[in-house]
Parts: sequence; C-alpha cells; structure tokens
Amino acid sequence: MPVVFIEAPPGVHTDLKKKMVEKITSAIDEAYHIGDTLVFLREDAPDNVAMDGNLQSAKFLEALEQMGS
Repeated sequence: MPVVFIEAPPGVHTDLKKKMVEKITSAIDEAYHIGDTLVFLREDAPDNVAMDGNLQSAKFLEALEQMGS
C-alpha cells in the first residue's frame, strides 16, 4: 500500500485538495498497480515555513490568491 505525505499551506479549498489527491492517486496507481494508496495532507501555517532563511508566508498567501481559494 503506497503512502503519500503532502506538506501544504492551509487555506486551499476542499475541491482543489480533492482534485489533487485524485490525480496523485491515479499517478501512483498507474506507476505501481498496487492500489489502496493513502494520502495524508499536512497543513502548516505559512509563518512556520522558511526557504533559504526566509519565512514563506507572503509567497504562500500569494500562491493561494492565484489559485482562487
């Protein structure tokens, strides 16, 4: 049974999460033909995420706005 963990910012609309996990599950099933894929979404507040020493809150909020959530 494949297990996938996705780290993502909170605030993404449920419909977009559903679409994402469906596509990820389909890709894994196509590649491995195992089935019963588990997907866990871990939502971290943007001010708890940093890249290259910089907090990412502004980038996350901008990305969420672009997704229309």
